[in-house]
Amino acid sequence: MENFVVGAPSVDTSAVISRPRVLLLITNLDFGGAQRVFHYQSQMFAADYDVVECVFNLDNAVAFPGTNKLLNLDVKAGKNVIDKFFRFWQRVKRLKKIKRDRKIDICISHLEGADLVNVLSRVNEKTVSWVHGSKRHDRNISGLLGFIRHRFLIPYIFSKLDLVITVSAAIKQELADHYHADPAKVKTVYNFFDVKLIKEKADELLPEAFACVFCTRPVLLFSGRLAAQKNLEGLIRWYSDFSKESESILVILGDGDLRNETTRLCIELRIPTYHPWNNLPLNDSYKIYFLGFQDNPYPFVKRADIFVLPSLWEGFPMVLGEAMACGVAIVSSDCPTGPREMLCDIPPMGNLQFPYFADYGVLMPLLNRQGFKAWTEGIQRLLGERALLKQLALSSSHRGDFFELEKNTRVVLNLVKSLTHEKAD
Repeated sequence: MENFVVGAPSVDTSAVISRPRVLLLITNLDFGGAQRVFHYQSQMFAADYDVVECVFNLDNAVAFPGTNKLLNLDVKAGKNVIDKFFRFWQRVKRLKKIKRDRKIDICISHLEGADLVNVLSRVNEKTVSWVHGSKRHDRNISGLLGFIRHRFLIPYIFSKLDLVITVSAAIKQELADHYHADPAKVKTVYNFFDVKLIKEKADELLPEAFACVFCTRPVLLFSGRLAAQKNLEGLIRWYSDFSKESESILVILGDGDLRNETTRLCIELRIPTYHPWNNLPLNDSYKIYFLGFQDNPYPFVKRADIFVLPSLWEGFPMVLGEAMACGVAIVSSDCPTGPREMLCDIPPMGNLQFPYFADYGVLMPLLNRQGFKAWTEGIQRLLGERALLKQLALSSSHRGDFFELEKNTRVVLNLVKSLTHEKAD
């Protein structure tokens, strides 16, 4: 890893380099779906390109260490509007220097902040954005700054890029309809997974300490960041009612900013809850189990009866594809965007008000008070009809193969290859 140092000598580029040079840019390397895709890409491109990875700063842990050179712009987040503006331009200037010194051919950015820095630091390279989620439905884009982003910044970014890759067809349509993106420059590539590796890891034994959790009662399992987008509050409030008439338990894998808020909600609702952050003994007496971040979550997912995704919005949720590869029945909110395209050959019309038993899982209304009844009906049916549960688990596993790494890798490499040819011309 290299830190960016102002005034550092330029990289020696006198030697002839035959392979195209690709720079992958992301805001951070924390635990998240975008970061996981970034990691997959860094490995994928390394076979045919000279790859450099670049990050705004390394204040948080590197969740997915890679083997390529990692450059750190070493610019922290700003503390106020003026400071944020100053640090933003620091990032632009430092990235521009990297692009010039290393003679970058293509820069692929992940997440909106990185997209804007990518566009404004352009030298002679082709610029690409990998869009992981809905912009229109992202509740973090709000207020006056959110209005500016929706109205001006996001359309500006997409007007300047050479190629935009979205992880779902619904996002592609959204960019054209609401942000005036040129449809000819926007391509859809579903997120892809190393299905074979996931299945191998899922077959590993559970750590012995957790065996008691999966022994006797039906398991509903969520895996992901403890963040507002994932709607853990809705899931826990629904489960508080559901658990009064069901023997099932709820297992939550992952960690995040809302850890304390989420565990506190369980206490307020008087649900017997285990979590590893207060040194409680682990046994089979609880109803909700927070098991924290797991290096290998797949044995947990495979041993669940139902994988639940209560998100308010998504792009193309990585955890859903990984759960499919593990061969578990899926229940997901019908949020924008991703789950419809993953679970249905022919999507339903309009907003759902009831459980929709699709080709590869069950789509549900958003998990709020109005959606509680539908979630209860759908999950009760699955737990009560074991043949149906088994059938959905099998179809889920088959669908997981559709997102196999090797097939989708070829699509991505062909898109990037076309850009290198354009640059040569």
